[in-house]
Amino acid sequence: MQGFWAREPRSNDARPYLWKWSEMAQALEIASDLVPMDKTGRRNVGLRNPTIKGGLTNTIGLGLQIIKPGEIAQTHRHVASAIRFVIKGSPKAFTIIEGERFPMEDGDLITTPNWTWHDHYNGSDDSVAWLDGLDVRLLAHLNAQFSQEFFQERQAVEKPDGYSNAALGYARPTWVKKEHRVPPFRYPWKQTEATLAALKTSEGDPFDAVRLDYVNPVDGGPTCPTFSCEAQLLRPKEKTQLHRHTTSTVYYAFRGEGIVHIEGEEFHWTQGDILALPPWQWHGHENPSAQDSILFSINDRPVLDVLGFYREEAAGR
Repeated sequence: MQGFWAREPRSNDARPYLWKWSEMAQALEIASDLVPMDKTGRRNVGLRNPTIKGGLTNTIGLGLQIIKPGEIAQTHRHVASAIRFVIKGSPKAFTIIEGERFPMEDGDLITTPNWTWHDHYNGSDDSVAWLDGLDVRLLAHLNAQFSQEFFQERQAVEKPDGYSNAALGYARPTWVKKEHRVPPFRYPWKQTEATLAALKTSEGDPFDAVRLDYVNPVDGGPTCPTFSCEAQLLRPKEKTQLHRHTTSTVYYAFRGEGIVHIEGEEFHWTQGDILALPPWQWHGHENPSAQDSILFSINDRPVLDVLGFYREEAAGR
């Protein structure tokens, strides 16, 4: 037992951290050469923020996964929800989820909901790589992580290609009922890019420029119950206002270059870099170049929203 008056004050010691693509690419190449797929099931290189014990943020886990031509990442499922954002893809590479094939092309976002069977297959002539984002850190706090292996290496493909995107599009079949709270879904980069281009001349968000939320197609809510994904475009020479919020955010530099100003420190990023932003730290974005820059991000706001813990504050207010 301990008296309330004797508690030691706790502080959030988490600091921002920037991983450079050149170093991560080298790690992926080494892993690809040294680790056979049949020895691991998933050739994943996880990112660890040195200022946080054992993880990237307190809620989000992120890693880089690579599979070589002809390889299969065997079928399994887990309590953790996951997303795949494709770094280097091919129309001949697929994530198979609950019997449906989802092509993995550059910039595509694919959701793998909680407790859904999934595997990956690379039928192309070159290696394919993507970001794996999961809520494993949150589940670790709750001691609620479970997983299960499938009885075969690959699951059967039972649905036609494009099934989910057709069934959950603007015109939906009346007889198809949703099977999952959050469905397996592919957000093609071509559509995301077209939306960013269409909104480029709009006012945009004062803190995040031209920002898009990847919404759950069933109810328009967040990408997953525990985390949300976003894409944002910073126009040439654009600089956003400073703000802070109680969410943890991880940024992946998809295109171009830029600067994230965090608590008076500048984090310069170029294409392929990854930046972890801890909660409640003043930050703003800047694109110093003459070309558009694009960031993909994942954050834990849905958890904070449902618990009533989310808070945001603009500088100077």
